[in-house]
Amino acid sequence: MARWWVGSLVVLLFLPLAPAKGIAAMGDTPITQTGTTMHYRLMLQIGPMETMYSKADATKMHPTAGEIMVGGAMAMPGGTMAGQTGPMAMDTRHLEVHVTSLATGKVVTDAMCQITLTNEATKTSQTVPIAMMYGVKEGPADWHYGNNISIPSGTYAVTVVVNGEHALFHVTIPKM
Repeated sequence: MARWWVGSLVVLLFLPLAPAKGIAAMGDTPITQTGTTMHYRLMLQIGPMETMYSKADATKMHPTAGEIMVGGAMAMPGGTMAGQTGPMAMDTRHLEVHVTSLATGKVVTDAMCQITLTNEATKTSQTVPIAMMYGVKEGPADWHYGNNISIPSGTYAVTVVVNGEHALFHVTIPKM
């Protein structure tokens, strides 16, 4: 019994070192993966599309869900900003990257981020238009970078560059 427990502990200790593969049903549960660069801890999340509000709209409307944009621009088509409608892509999802300093443990609110998705089957890439935002419920502690974008089902390599430091994630997006 003790030998099994020790072996399981060793597997659990080394599991975070394995390359991450994210697969999730795209209901309310987002795909979530973490990674590190030399100076940052990154958390990638891909989930259902979010309604995005400007700070002024959020102050007027008092939403209880969605994202408050503090910089950048909302991607179209498929995205919805409070008070706006646009063509809705069936495969629109919300992709976000949270950046935390490894040195301080604090959320980084002034990072220069680039996010690129590459479909591993077709080798086609798309660059995510970067908006800075935080969740309505969570507040500024939830500061992140990303957007609502069209991501058809498939397997993707997600390259994240934060202030020149690269991280690579692999995700499988299920059919909606």
